[in-house]
Amino acid sequence: MITNSIRFKTSVLYSSILFVILVGFSAYLHNAVKHILYQNLDKELRTEAEQIVGTINAYGEVSKGDLPAMSLMRQFLSTSKAAPAGQEAIDKLWEKHRWLLELHKDIFMIIDTEGQIVLQSENLPTGVPRPFMPVMSIHTNDIHQSDVALAGPLYRTMSYPFSFTNRRQFVLQLATPLEPVDRILSRLIMVMIGGILAILGISLFVGRFLTRKILAPVSEVTRTANNISQKNLGIRIPEKSLDLEMRMLVSSFNQMISRLEKSFRHINEFSAHVAHELKTPLAIIKGELELALADKGVREEDRQVMLVALQEVDRLTKIIKDLLLLAKFEYNLNIFKMERIDLVAFVRDVYQYCKVLASEKGVRLELLVLEEAIWVQADPVHLRRLFFNLVHNAVKFTPASGEIILLMERQEGHVLVSVKDNGEGMAPEDQARIFEQFYRIRRHDRPEIPGTGLGLCLARSIARGHGGDIVFTSEAGKGSTFTVILPI
Repeated sequence: MITNSIRFKTSVLYSSILFVILVGFSAYLHNAVKHILYQNLDKELRTEAEQIVGTINAYGEVSKGDLPAMSLMRQFLSTSKAAPAGQEAIDKLWEKHRWLLELHKDIFMIIDTEGQIVLQSENLPTGVPRPFMPVMSIHTNDIHQSDVALAGPLYRTMSYPFSFTNRRQFVLQLATPLEPVDRILSRLIMVMIGGILAILGISLFVGRFLTRKILAPVSEVTRTANNISQKNLGIRIPEKSLDLEMRMLVSSFNQMISRLEKSFRHINEFSAHVAHELKTPLAIIKGELELALADKGVREEDRQVMLVALQEVDRLTKIIKDLLLLAKFEYNLNIFKMERIDLVAFVRDVYQYCKVLASEKGVRLELLVLEEAIWVQADPVHLRRLFFNLVHNAVKFTPASGEIILLMERQEGHVLVSVKDNGEGMAPEDQARIFEQFYRIRRHDRPEIPGTGLGLCLARSIARGHGGDIVFTSEAGKGSTFTVILPI
């Protein structure tokens, strides 16, 4: 896909917005799930703390004060079999609670008011600080939760104050590993990353499809615009089944083409009218000059002036005819009356005519054509004018004793007719403008060669009107080669 196209930029913009939305939603979802998991973990810790405190207080209730409180609390974690019968039942109940609450995975400490550890779990890892966190709640009865790194792994801890048999105040510090929560969050992150990549991939595919469908009318406008020229301004783009914005664009485009068609028609009609109106007075002037020249009493000086004027009238008449012909070529291809002709025989006839023109200047004209006939669809009148213009130009710019070759070749469904001379050639700055109307090559080292500057422009228009073209190569001081390409 082209990076500076609307389709590419739209897809990137759409995917970028979607990416930001997905990342933002994933971050929100991650935090929400983390918050919920922590809430559930805190609830479980509080439940475990209440169960532990309840079990400890149950020891105190059963003992009825038979043993000191400190001994009862030590006996709580003891594995001794020497407990009283009632307390043995509590021990069994505690073991049941400990496994039901998964206390074998958690660790805890019971701390007195002096900050001394009274009891601790048997599975306390080595290197765990004692206590887990500062004892701040023993006098405020506030429950505190926090994340603490204990000997490496991260734990969720709770500081839970309680009183034992209403005599002494203690703090239960309970810690549970955060590894299950981290594992769930890590899996969630992987799932979200995979989901984001999958959604972006699908969105890019769908986005390209949608933008291609949305911009299809634009492509149609582009294709139609490329096909429109002054020769087929009647082409229009259908406005059915288009979105509102595209319908407005297509409507504006069609209206613009209609205005251009009307303008070109007016220009064509104007050119034809102007050419016609100019030809009439020029014909009258020419007639009057010819009548005046026929008078034998005219002085020689006046005769020379009238001859120059007559030549200029002829030149103006030729320019007007060429301009009118150019206008017809550009805007009306029906001017060509096509018929099937043998181009080999046709070029031979052109050669016979042009040989006389070349010999008048002392230039040798050589013909190299194919032996077999080559048939083309062409207008003989205008095609003859094309070759006359090319040969005439070659004769004008080739010095006496020079050589011009009229060469014919066949090449992949086309026939190539070249006019090659060894004359002056053209400088690079002239080559770029050689087909412009009224452009003429001027040199300071030689007198200006007469001409209208319309010959090559007319020749190329005729070639293109026949479905072909004209190409050339030239080098200053070595000559030029103009090649007419026509479809067989």
